[in-house]
Amino acid sequence: MKYIFCVTKLFGILCFPLYSSHSESANIEDFFPELIIVLENLEEKSPLLLEQNQLIREQIGNQTVANSAKGLKLSINLTAQSIHEDRPDQSFYHKYRSFGSIYARKPLFHWGALQAESQIANERTEIAKLSYKESVFDLSSQARHSYLDLFLLQKKKEVKEESLVLDRESLSRQVRQRQLGLSSDLDVSESNASLLENEILLADLNQSLSNSINQFKSITGWEGNLSFEDQDALFNKFIYTKAFKKEMPSMIAGISSKTIDRLEREIEIEKNELTIANSQLKPKLNLVGGFYQDQVALANSEANLLRNNIIIGLEANWAIWDSSKSKGQKSASLARKRRLEYALDRELKSFRMYIENIRQNLFSLANRIEMSTELLEVAKSRFKTSRIEFNANRISANRHLESKIAFDKAKINQLESVCQYLKTHDLYLKAIQHNYE
Repeated sequence: MKYIFCVTKLFGILCFPLYSSHSESANIEDFFPELIIVLENLEEKSPLLLEQNQLIREQIGNQTVANSAKGLKLSINLTAQSIHEDRPDQSFYHKYRSFGSIYARKPLFHWGALQAESQIANERTEIAKLSYKESVFDLSSQARHSYLDLFLLQKKKEVKEESLVLDRESLSRQVRQRQLGLSSDLDVSESNASLLENEILLADLNQSLSNSINQFKSITGWEGNLSFEDQDALFNKFIYTKAFKKEMPSMIAGISSKTIDRLEREIEIEKNELTIANSQLKPKLNLVGGFYQDQVALANSEANLLRNNIIIGLEANWAIWDSSKSKGQKSASLARKRRLEYALDRELKSFRMYIENIRQNLFSLANRIEMSTELLEVAKSRFKTSRIEFNANRISANRHLESKIAFDKAKINQLESVCQYLKTHDLYLKAIQHNYE
């Protein structure tokens, strides 16, 4: 048994046992080699993820800007002038002159405000990274579920195509029997109507499949064709060896999620905002230095004296009154901080309930797989018997078709149960994946 600890800064330590076998559980893509390739290329091809990745770069740039406020700043100024002087009792005077200056400024003490701004930028960068990871998780999960839906539509299409073959055979048989006087025009009409209905359903399935494939490609950026090849041996092993029962989570997972991480970082941001607000009306010290040139006129000469000046000193800035601006900033930050703390508490409780609900759903779906598998075996046996009876002319074509419809429905029902279980299991893995990072 493996223990995962999640330490929250406000609500203490919560710990629940988490069985390490989940890290070895089969993912949806383990059954579909094609899906593995889609997921491996998701970050490079998905338009949404390409867009989200730029948010991280933007926040990194903002972080560099915030860090620069604590550093040394240098400025150089060059000035060129054309001077025309009309001095009393002296001749007209003209000359060109130039000046240069260099100034340096380094913050010394700002009551932690500059460090707080830097920390805020860092937390926002981490939040952007968390958002990107969450987008990757969400889109990967969406791609898996969409692929399962496509796979299910493909299987429904194949089943319907098999039914059409049987419908055509039945119609041909009814036509031959009518010619021999063994069936009526009504029997032929019913077989023909059944064939046409199934052809319409197949056309609808083809259209739905085409639309869903286009939607899948738009969210994943996948440009190739989809073959929906499944590993039947592994898939059947998953069902008939009851692998889903062996992988059932027996206890709740560690209480942690990216949403909780994001809320904790936002709380830290508000703490730093409070530091900045508290520093607004306090004196701030800066180290300043510089070199500059100027000229002064000599009393007894037309010439001017060029002076080089060097300055080193301290600069103190003290805002005495800001019309309650800093007071309002402090009040707003405190309110946001408390709101986020309440949200964090609610998220902790909600996430625990979410995990427990998934766990219960997995138990229910595992039982549904077992029952649908038993139903499929019964429907399969009935269909085999029906085919023998039909070939021996002991039952009607309609009864034979009914057994085929029941068999097809049982196959789809089992497949839907398995797909729903895999989707729910994927949500469970996504919820606990945070603990393995």
